[in-house]
Amino acid sequence: MSSDGPGADGTCEVGNVSGSGDGSTTVGYVGPGATFNWWFKLSALLTWPSLSVFLVITGTIGFAVYAVAHWPGGPQIQYVWFYVLAPLALLIAGAAALYPADRTGQPRDAVQQAADRRRRGTVRAILLGTALLCSLGGACVWLVVDLTGELGVEMSISGTQPVGDAGGTLTVEMARPALDDVRDKLRLKLTIVDDDPSTPTCVGRTTATITAATPGVTPNTREVPAQSTVDFDLGGRQGALRFEVAVHPETGCSMRLAQARGTLHND
Repeated sequence: MSSDGPGADGTCEVGNVSGSGDGSTTVGYVGPGATFNWWFKLSALLTWPSLSVFLVITGTIGFAVYAVAHWPGGPQIQYVWFYVLAPLALLIAGAAALYPADRTGQPRDAVQQAADRRRRGTVRAILLGTALLCSLGGACVWLVVDLTGELGVEMSISGTQPVGDAGGTLTVEMARPALDDVRDKLRLKLTIVDDDPSTPTCVGRTTATITAATPGVTPNTREVPAQSTVDFDLGGRQGALRFEVAVHPETGCSMRLAQARGTLHND
């Protein structure tokens, strides 16, 4: 009994999934290329645009999570560009991911197809580049605010209150800030109110004298109205600060230093 070679009498051919003869066809050996077929399909999907989109989106989201976990605080207005650029990076990266690499359903010759693919590749590259710039820009904005932006600090008030028409001195203190929160200046906002809101107000006729008890802070003394804001240059100081606030109510008035708010900043 002789055989004419592979494929005769219902046997399968090596490297193919075809057969001949009676009965059902079985595939015994397809060849080594089929073992890595899944890898070739995955490689086709992992093109540079898809990888770039993945990196931009994961990088932007990852930094946003870090930023929220380490939020430095301060006025929200200084984070406006971070709020704008980070979502914009995600939107543009999503648009690049959804932008088709080729136009389907339209018969064209090879030259037209190649030109169209180049044009679409250029558009996707521009979208990805813009998304990357937005992501990096948002991160830079946040880092600048973290290092040099405005930071609200707690100010403590001590002394006898309310202050009668004979006047009195209160102490306003700021604890030593963390090393990352050190700034060049302190903006101090004082709010002096009537001790009894039901009586005629004396706010407009009350003044205060703020004296920097900490050496090196300028201006050393400032005369201010009852509700005022004063900027102090800290002169390179990184420690705690103390201010003496002498309240001068008008005759017959009783006042209270209701609030002292501090903001560290560089500008």
